[in-house]
Parts: sequence; structure tokens; C-alpha cells
Amino acid sequence: MTNIILCGGSGTRLWPISRTLMPKQFVKLFDDKSLFQLTVQRNSKLCKSSFIVSNSEQYFLALDQLEELKKTNNKYLLEPVGRNTAPAIALACMQLDYDEIVLVTPSDHLIKDEKEYEKVLKKAKEFAKDNKLVTFGITPTFAETGFGYIEASLVNGDSSLVNGMDVVNFHEKPSLDIANEYLETNNKYTNNQSTSYYMWNSGMFCFKAGVFLDELEKYSPVRYEKSKIAFENATNTNNLIRIKHEDMANIPEDSIDYAVMEKSNIVKVIPSNISWSDVGSFDSLYEELPKDENNNTINDNHIAIDSKNNLVYGSERKIATVDIEDLIIIDSGDA
Repeated sequence: MTNIILCGGSGTRLWPISRTLMPKQFVKLFDDKSLFQLTVQRNSKLCKSSFIVSNSEQYFLALDQLEELKKTNNKYLLEPVGRNTAPAIALACMQLDYDEIVLVTPSDHLIKDEKEYEKVLKKAKEFAKDNKLVTFGITPTFAETGFGYIEASLVNGDSSLVNGMDVVNFHEKPSLDIANEYLETNNKYTNNQSTSYYMWNSGMFCFKAGVFLDELEKYSPVRYEKSKIAFENATNTNNLIRIKHEDMANIPEDSIDYAVMEKSNIVKVIPSNISWSDVGSFDSLYEELPKDENNNTINDNHIAIDSKNNLVYGSERKIATVDIEDLIIIDSGDA
């Protein structure tokens, strides 16, 4: 497998930790490693190579961080302007053999259960070899309104979640009431009272490069043609592909979900209980960081007196809290 790592995005919800020139995927949040580095480490155990899609600024960040991991033999595709995930994945797939199985992952997600992750990837690979487009659904633990959802149904009457499910529909971020309805439907499913099951959309995919391009050409022909022109006009030296600005700007912007996954009839979803987080908000960051006995995030520069349940982030100055609770305190040096 080849791991296509999508590095776009500026993680604006985590400002001022995450900036345009230092987005969250490159910030060293966990064990002095960035989410990007953790992604590379995790997937390099299961994939033979990495193919990194980024913009020019992020390219140098990626190079430096990969050097720290001593992983230097990678392919890169540089986008002069972002056009969302469908063109990014298409351009990378055009560089690969038709039958090459690719694992498409964002660079800024955290996955803690790597044993389970390995299991679901093996299952995904089987489906991909059978010319399916595979997506990974995260079993929801609460009514989250910040994620898209995948609605799935039984495969040939098989009610065991581990064997993958047929995708019925993709749903945009729901209201709280609808998210609660999804959870109720899941409860009915586990009690054999429903054939539908709802999962968070993880934004990870697995398929043959050529099968994905066939489906893109079928359901989004203009996007496919413009991507092909951009790829053919690109410069390619030493595993570094640079797309020309004008060619990239001509590709209609769209996500892989809208352009292909929602229209294709060869999509499977694998329920994935892999301790996943997109670390997309301070709430989710707080959940993942280690905490002291008073549920304050552990920070050598934090002096806590009668304080509890605080997210305290800062590495340069002392931060003192007296009788403070339930606050997010961020000191990035200049903000």
C-alpha cells in the first residue's frame, strides 16, 4: 500500500496554537511529536511508502519533520492553491499504477488503538483488492454535531460490524436533535430492530488508485479532465511533483465525498473502533492530553492553586491559576 497523506488545512479552531504557517498537524502536541509525524510512523508499519500532498510552505515543515523520523524516501505533490480533497487525491493517484492500493489519510488525526487499526486496514485492503472504494466509520460515543456521518446497512444480512457495511448515504454535520436520533437508531440496530447504522466520517479511504480515478471520471468528468491536464503539465523531479498555479486553479474545487463517494455504488464502510480523534477543537485536545489529579492538563510551567478542569497550554512563561476551573488558557508566546 501507498499512504497518501493530505497535509492541507490550517486548523483555525486551534488558534493561536495552530497558524497558517504552522498548522496543527505540524505542532508537537503529543510526546514531542506532531500529528503529522505520528501519522507517518503509524502508517509506515503498514504501507511501503508515503506520498505527501501539501502546499509549498508546508513542504519544508514536512521535510524537516520526516528527517527527524529518519524517513526520507518519500514522494511529494505540491499544490499551489488548495482545491479540496478530490483533486488532491486524484493528482496523487495519477502518479501511481492502476492496481496500487492507496490508504488516504489526513495528517492531523490521532489514532491510539493501533492493533485495532491494523485489523481494520487488513479488512479494507481485502475490499480494495475487490475493486471497492472503502471508507472508515468511527462508532459514535456521543451526539457530535461537528462531524459528518455515514449511514450504513447490513451486508448480505450479516449483522456483525467487523465485516464492513454497504454505504447508504453520507450526511452533513447534523443538528443536536438529529445526532441524537442517529444514536437511538444505533441502539435499535444492536437490538436487531433496525438495519441502519450511523458512524462519524473519519475522512480516511482505501482503494486502488485506478478504480478511484475511474469513478471520478464517471461521476465528475470535468474535475477528472482538469486534474489530468494539471498532472500532465506538472514538473516532476526527484519524487517532487509541482503543479502549475493556473492548472490547479482551473480544477473545480470539491471534496472526495461530494465528487465520488456519495455517488458511487461500490462504496463500503468499515466500522473502526480505533480510539480516533480529529483533535479539531480545544475540547477534543483537552480530552487527549495527560492530566493531573485535579484534571488540569500537565504543564511544567503551570502553577495551580485550588484549580481544576483546566486546559493550560504554554511553554515559555509561568502560568499561575488561583481558584480557577473549566478554563482554556493558551499562551503561544505572541498571543
